[in-house]
Amino acid sequence: MAIGAPNFISHPPFRARFVHRSWWAAGWLLLAACGLHAGRKEEYAGESAKWNRYQSPHFELFSANDDHASREILHNLELLRALFFENFKLKERQPLEVSVYYFHDKEAFFNYVGPSLRNNENLAGYYMSQPDRATIVVSPAWDDESARHIIFHEYIHHLIRISGEEPPLWYNEGVAELYSSIEIGAGSLEIGKPLPWHILSLRQDALFPLEQLFSIDASSPVYNTGTHSGQFYAEAWALLHYWFYGNSQLDHEKIRRFMNFVRNESAPADPAVRRNFFREMMGMDYPAMQERLEHYARSGSYSWKKLPLPQIAGTDTYQRAKMTAEETRGRLTELDLRANQSGRSRLALLRAADRSPLEARTWEVLGADAWSQGEPDVARDRWAKALEVGTNNPAIYHEMGLMESRRWFGTFDYYFEMPAELAKRLRLLLKRSIEYAPEQSDAYEMLAWIEATVVKPDLENVALVEKHFATLVHKGPTLTALALVSAHSNDRRRALTILDQAEATKPGSSLANVIGIIRSHLQPPGEQGLGEMPDLPAEAWEKTEIPQSDPPH
Repeated sequence: MAIGAPNFISHPPFRARFVHRSWWAAGWLLLAACGLHAGRKEEYAGESAKWNRYQSPHFELFSANDDHASREILHNLELLRALFFENFKLKERQPLEVSVYYFHDKEAFFNYVGPSLRNNENLAGYYMSQPDRATIVVSPAWDDESARHIIFHEYIHHLIRISGEEPPLWYNEGVAELYSSIEIGAGSLEIGKPLPWHILSLRQDALFPLEQLFSIDASSPVYNTGTHSGQFYAEAWALLHYWFYGNSQLDHEKIRRFMNFVRNESAPADPAVRRNFFREMMGMDYPAMQERLEHYARSGSYSWKKLPLPQIAGTDTYQRAKMTAEETRGRLTELDLRANQSGRSRLALLRAADRSPLEARTWEVLGADAWSQGEPDVARDRWAKALEVGTNNPAIYHEMGLMESRRWFGTFDYYFEMPAELAKRLRLLLKRSIEYAPEQSDAYEMLAWIEATVVKPDLENVALVEKHFATLVHKGPTLTALALVSAHSNDRRRALTILDQAEATKPGSSLANVIGIIRSHLQPPGEQGLGEMPDLPAEAWEKTEIPQSDPPH
C-alpha cells in the first residue's frame, strides 16, 4: 500500500449495513425542498457540528461525537499500538503523528472522501499517510465490528511502516489481518478470533503453494488485479493463525525466529536460503506444512487467546478542548486538501499562511500538498518555513534532514568537501531529528556521511553513529561513510578494515562502486585487506544486515 494513497475501509459485503449514499442525498434534497433544512449552507461539510479536540499520548482526535465515544476510539487505538510494540519488540524509528477525524454525520463524512472511493457505498473510513502526518477518517459507524476491523488493519500497516520494517507482503498483510480481529473488553482483550470471510474463502478456494505465497509482492497479478487477492489475504491470515493459535505443536520461539528472518530478508530475497531456514526452524518442508495448513483451514476449528490489557494511560487523562468555529474550519480545510486535493482549500491555506505566517501547521500541510503534487522543491521550501517558525513535528525534521542531505549526496566524489556553514546547518537539523526520534536509523546514517565529507569531522557525532550502529537498517552505507571518515583522517588501516566489513554486507552495485573507489585511494593493486576489526561494539558486527537501499553513489 503506497504511502500517500488513501486506503479504503469498507464492510465485507455480507456485513454491509450502511444506507446507500444516494438515499441520503435524496433525503437531504427532500428536506431542503420542504424548507426543513434550516440555516445557511456550510462552506465545509460538518463545520456547524460541535467539534472537540482530544489529545492522547499518541493521537490527536477531532470529534463531532459524544465524549464517551470519542475517548473510546482513542483508547482502542492506544491499546492496539501498545500491544503491537509489546509483542513484536519493535521500536518507532520514523515517528509520524496521527490525526483522527470522527464524523457524526455520514453525509458530511463523504465530502472528505476522494473521488476514487466515493462509489463505495459501504465506505466506513480510510487511512492516508503523507510525509508530515498520517490521517484516519471514520464515519459514524466506528462501533460496527467490520468497520473497526479494517481501521485496525490499516493502522497496523502504519505501525509496521514507522518501525522502519519492510517485510514481505504475506507477512505484512497476515499480521495486519491477525491484529485487526482484536476485541477489547473491560479488563482483557481477545486476539485471533476467526474472520468469517476468510474462512469462507479458505473453504471455497485452493490454497497457494507456500513457495508461491512467500514470493507474492505488490506487482504480482494475484495481488494487484484483485482476482485472487481475497484468497491471498485469507491464506496469509490462516498461516499465522495456525502457527500461533492453532494446535500446531510447533515451537513458537522458532516461528518467531523464522518471521524475524523473513522480515529482514534482502530484496530480492533468495528463495533457497528462505526454504532451508524454514525447514530448519519448522522441522518440515513446505509441502508438509502445506498439508497441515489445508487440514487446518478445512477443520472449522479455530481457537484464540485472551490477553491482559497493556498498561496505558486511562481515558480520563486525555485532554479535551472545545474547538472554535475558526479552528474547525482550519482542520476541515486541511482534511479537504489532503483527501480531495481541493483547489479551494489550497487557496484558503495559502491565504492563511499570508495572514498568519508563524502558524507552523499551515506550512506543514502546504508542504505535504506540494509533495503529493510532485513538487519536492516547493515542499522543501514550505517545510523550511515550518522549521523557521518552530514546528515540533518530528516528521518535518526527519524529512528535511533527509531531503537536504540527499541534495548533496546524489553522486559520490572522493575529494568533495562540504562547506562548513552547510555542514553546521545539516548537523543541527539531523541532531534535532535524532532528539525527536532517537530510535530512527536514517538521521544517523546521513550524519555519518556529513562527517565523511567535512574537512574536520566532529568526533562526538562519529561516536554517536557508532553507538547506535547495531540498530541501523542500512549498515553497508554507514560503514562506507565511517571508512571514509578514517580515510580522510589518514587512518588507512582502520579505513580498509571497515571497507572489508562494508563489502561483507553484500552491497548493491552503487555501493560496491563507492567502496571500490575509496579502496583504490587507500590500497595499492594486489594488496589484501588488513583483517583487523575496527573499534565498534562486537554486537554491532553480529547483527550486520544486508542493506535495503544504496547509499550516495
